[in-house]
Amino acid sequence: MTRTRPDLPYPLKLEPRYLEKPWGGRRIATVLGRDLPGRRMIGESWECYDRDGGSSRIVNGRLAGQHLADVRGEEPFPLLMKLLDVTGSLSVQVHPGIDSAVRYGGESKAECWFVLHAAPGARVYRGLRDGCDANDLRAGLKSGRVKELLHSFEVEPGHVIFVPPGTVHSIEGGVLLAEIQENSDTTFRLDDGGRTGLDGKPRALHREEALGSMAFGDRSPDTIPTQVLNDEGSMTHRLLVQNRWFTVDHFTAMGTFTLEVEPSPACTYAVMHILTGSGQIRPFHRHVAPEEFGPGDTLLLPEEFDEYEIVPGATVLSALIFRR
Repeated sequence: MTRTRPDLPYPLKLEPRYLEKPWGGRRIATVLGRDLPGRRMIGESWECYDRDGGSSRIVNGRLAGQHLADVRGEEPFPLLMKLLDVTGSLSVQVHPGIDSAVRYGGESKAECWFVLHAAPGARVYRGLRDGCDANDLRAGLKSGRVKELLHSFEVEPGHVIFVPPGTVHSIEGGVLLAEIQENSDTTFRLDDGGRTGLDGKPRALHREEALGSMAFGDRSPDTIPTQVLNDEGSMTHRLLVQNRWFTVDHFTAMGTFTLEVEPSPACTYAVMHILTGSGQIRPFHRHVAPEEFGPGDTLLLPEEFDEYEIVPGATVLSALIFRR
């Protein structure tokens, strides 16, 4: 494979970017222990991103202070990872697929959610109720009762939810989750409950674009059953999601283990996000020192090394690994 970027000499620790949202809250601080800016209602923490408007800042080693865009070569990183705190209610929305993104402008977006925390009664809306069609949806929009036409279910920590392009969705009642998605920021809002944005003005709706992007027909399962690939007692490896957009794995460990990274031609990086625990990660290379990590850290693991030794600290390590 031809490389189009400089070699990256060690795991790169990335700085999060916090975004205020009208539906956000403070649970990234209260549940995850992060220091959040001011008293703003933070809805999103961009953990790994690489877009025209900015990219993740590196905070460790000799590349500290540079950004992912400075070191990754010609091609942008194809995935984006966020933490979402939906304390209020997410708009009823749709992300386009490739065809509708071309038709209406924007970028295709598939995403999956790993639920970290959920308040009692918190719900995800995903897809339409059985038998609902475009005419029913238009009538629901006129009457202000569109959510009644959506299929919904309660969620709890550990649930894995896949949202392919064209799937209408929303969240309400207090859900904190990790989101892995295509590198896209295109959202078509179908309904926002008359809410105003942070500027005090009603947020824009994109109803024709949303309706034109929606997939009607059979609904896929609410949550995805995880597949245990390895269970050695001190380490468990589960495959959460594997599709043409991304692969997401989940590791829990109390002892040292070897992480094998297999980049694809479409993506020469993997990313590790630490949910709980601390420890060290070291590529199997004598000239590379181990990197310390702690809860909430996100590290980009370059293709220069295909195996890493991970040494957890005194508490159970829980980590997500994602790649294209």
